[in-house]
Amino acid sequence: MSMNRDLTYFLVFLASVLSNTLSGQFSISGSVFDKSTEEPLAFVNVIVNDSPLTGTISDVNGRFSYVSEKEITVISCSYVGYEKVTHYFEPGQKFHDLSIRMSASNYQFEEVVIKAGENPANRIIRKVIENKDKNNPEKIASFTYTSYNKVIYDFVFRDTIVSDSLLFMLNEVFQDGHVLIMESVANRKFTQPDLSEEVIQGVKVSGFKHTSFAPLATDMQPFSFYREIIPIFDINYINPISQGSLSKYWFTIEDTLYQNTDTIFVLSYKPLKGKNFEGLKGLLYINTNTYAIQNVIATPYVKGLIDINIQQQYQFVDGKQWFPAQLNFEMRMFPQGSEGLGVSANGVSYIDSVLLLPALKRKQFALDAVYMAPLANVRDTLFWRMHRNEPLNDKELKTYQVIDSLGEKYKFDGILGVAEKLAKYRIGIGLFDIDISNTLVFNRYEGLRLGLGLYTNEKLIKDFSVGGFFGYGLKDHRWKYGGDLIWTLNENREVVLKGSYQNTLFEVGHSRLQTFSKRQYDFRSWMAYRMDQVIQSNLNLIFRAGRYAKVNVSIRQAEVRPQYECQFVAPGKEALTNYQTTDISLGLRYAFKEKLIRSMGQRLELGTDYPIFSMFYTAGIKGLLEGQFSYNKIEARIEQTFYTKSLGKTKIRVDAGYIDNPIPYGQLFTGEGSYSQNISIEIKNYFQTVRLYEFLSDQYVSLLFAHSFESLLFRAGKFRPHITISQNIGWGRLSHPEYHRFVDFKTKEKGLYESGIQFDNLLKINYLNVAYLGFGLGAYCRYGPYASNQFGDNLAYKFSMTFATK
Repeated sequence: MSMNRDLTYFLVFLASVLSNTLSGQFSISGSVFDKSTEEPLAFVNVIVNDSPLTGTISDVNGRFSYVSEKEITVISCSYVGYEKVTHYFEPGQKFHDLSIRMSASNYQFEEVVIKAGENPANRIIRKVIENKDKNNPEKIASFTYTSYNKVIYDFVFRDTIVSDSLLFMLNEVFQDGHVLIMESVANRKFTQPDLSEEVIQGVKVSGFKHTSFAPLATDMQPFSFYREIIPIFDINYINPISQGSLSKYWFTIEDTLYQNTDTIFVLSYKPLKGKNFEGLKGLLYINTNTYAIQNVIATPYVKGLIDINIQQQYQFVDGKQWFPAQLNFEMRMFPQGSEGLGVSANGVSYIDSVLLLPALKRKQFALDAVYMAPLANVRDTLFWRMHRNEPLNDKELKTYQVIDSLGEKYKFDGILGVAEKLAKYRIGIGLFDIDISNTLVFNRYEGLRLGLGLYTNEKLIKDFSVGGFFGYGLKDHRWKYGGDLIWTLNENREVVLKGSYQNTLFEVGHSRLQTFSKRQYDFRSWMAYRMDQVIQSNLNLIFRAGRYAKVNVSIRQAEVRPQYECQFVAPGKEALTNYQTTDISLGLRYAFKEKLIRSMGQRLELGTDYPIFSMFYTAGIKGLLEGQFSYNKIEARIEQTFYTKSLGKTKIRVDAGYIDNPIPYGQLFTGEGSYSQNISIEIKNYFQTVRLYEFLSDQYVSLLFAHSFESLLFRAGKFRPHITISQNIGWGRLSHPEYHRFVDFKTKEKGLYESGIQFDNLLKINYLNVAYLGFGLGAYCRYGPYASNQFGDNLAYKFSMTFATK
């Protein structure tokens, strides 16, 4: 009895304490919006009771909340570029779900006037740069987290008048909902130096049941704002906190905020006047706790056709490390001819369940950096309730209802299936795929080849395909045909066994290194006119070895019939025009740290910052399957593209080849040229002044160097030509040139040299107000031992075409 009484007293005492504590706390919450656009304002400073030491900052979505021990009588909201708003509260007034609207002021970043003495903001930025490695989340040894991501697509309008009929149509179709909503939940793990895996555990897109494109939509903005270069679409922007940024950017202290024991400096930044580089502008919120970025807003200083704004918010995890908490992007574009109607995308990512320094091993990471879990498309309502940071609002729910019905009615999944096939150069028709690359073929020898490539697809047998092609050249009046059996043994490891038979044409000097290229159409191949008819049987085994290597092993028997006048005459041997070869080959492509993702029904290779090495070794076997030649042939290539801050983009490519025994003309190296008087188009990765088939080698080395300054050397308003300089060097020899009769060629033992300069984007054409088609002109000059006596014959003028958002 006594025990029960004591327990009762304790509970009464505890309730009294809790009651007093709760009654002594006052909370407030709400959201801050732009008064004219109704868009949320990120990182607004909210001061409570006129005390700079009490208050909070709104998040990426403009929301804020604060708990005070004192009664709240007034709050003030301040934000760079907006009029200050003060809100007084009457006794008993509502303190929650407030909607505060702020009006933009006439504030502008004024032209910078540099005064004597150091800019005080520079001292802050210098400390930020000094602490970059400490605060950069991608410098942590390892981490894991879960993210919830949502992107909402909508129509937006310019300030021009939009027709009533268009507004009526949009309302009829979308019924006051959004155009599209995409949600995803992903688990990511990372370990140094840069091993990353992101598994999309759930994905939901209005109108679609199958969402194979989801992995492509995970990389709309950088994960953190600490990289030296911030890539946005096709443009590389210099980070305002990169090394050397104080000589490029002007920083201004706009406000000083207080959060617990920390001070937060609000700095605006923009490129210094007269500096020519791709720069950003916006706001940095610098926390004096290790001088880290707490919030950042960034947008291109010179806008392109697509307007984008980045907002990021960081949290101090476990009292140890600043880490992204919310990532937001806003994008707008107004396609040409849209009557003032544009498209916007607003995306936000919420990062939680952050675990720092987990024990991760390399074998725990999949080959793909981003891929979808098997059940990602079919997650139930409970899954989404668990992972959404807040429930969907009425407009979002309406969007799913309306767009899902439209997707079912107009078969959005079927359209996506067509897009997946087109990404593989195929068109699906029932149980078969039309192979576009074998249906439409063009070169200068055949002219246009009309035909059909047809293969069974996964609807008939998932991992096995049989098919072939036939076609008729309208210029050479000859049929070409072939057939394939393709068996996918392991999709993840890309293990494919392929048997084929072909009676078709190959250009002389055809490099087997092209086996690793996924490009089906190449302008250089359209120029080809010296062809071998090849009747061949081939067995290939292709697979991925380790994480970064692809291997191709094959055995081939071929009968070759040159379609040009030539003879191969070796001492004591009969002169040959047609001949047979049998060979085995081993091909290797190694791309260290290449990022792979699973999307659109295939594995996509997104490149690497490291050199890519390719090699093909071929051994000709005399006497096997009537092969007439014994030889060893090696082709090798190493190439790298990298971006240097303030200098631009550099591409270096080295090719080499070696053949140890004499073999016929068509099997030698003669593929470095791209010059034609009739076709003056710049073709990258080739010599620009060298005629097709001008040089012949059985041993060669070539170096191709190109550096693009982009628009760093010159810009005047919208006139921003990209300037590229090139230097190409080649060497080669041919052991027995006398063995090759009736065909013209040179050798290059003394060295081949050419230099060039290219001016891209001299003329830009607005393509649907989404991107620019840029046209340029270049000049290349050959010099040295193989230069012509007539200077004009050493020159090649080339047109170029580019595609860019700015």
